[in-house]
Amino acid sequence: MNQTPRIVLTTDFSDEAERAYAPAMELAGRLGAKVDLVHVVEELLAIPYGAPFAPPIEVGLPDLSGVENAAKKHMDAAVRELGDAVPVEGHVLRGERAARVVCDHAEESGADFIAASTHGRTGLRRMVMGSVAEELLRHSVVPVIVYPRST
Repeated sequence: MNQTPRIVLTTDFSDEAERAYAPAMELAGRLGAKVDLVHVVEELLAIPYGAPFAPPIEVGLPDLSGVENAAKKHMDAAVRELGDAVPVEGHVLRGERAARVVCDHAEESGADFIAASTHGRTGLRRMVMGSVAEELLRHSVVPVIVYPRST
């Protein structure tokens, strides 16, 4: 039985993330693939002060339902903008680490690729904010296509 190829395309709805849309959609068209456009609402967990190995605390954290609802509206608009030349399904997911949530979704959905763009952060900004693309490369069992920052 031949399964339709699937590409998980990541987004945080920024201009940098949108750079990956056109090449990923072109690839999907060539492969006859479906696209899962995925956005992750990150749940913030607090590490107890002075106890770095203690489990994270979930008490007193902000309600993210408003953030999630806003993300769903952005997702609906993004899916409409991508058109209907390639089947696109939007997913707003929640989790502690965006890259891990994307990796899990890709594996569970049987995706053939994950497509993401880099934000081009370097130095202190990268150290503080991290790199989702780099974490995808380290943890995914699904091949990852990374579109670099344009110069």
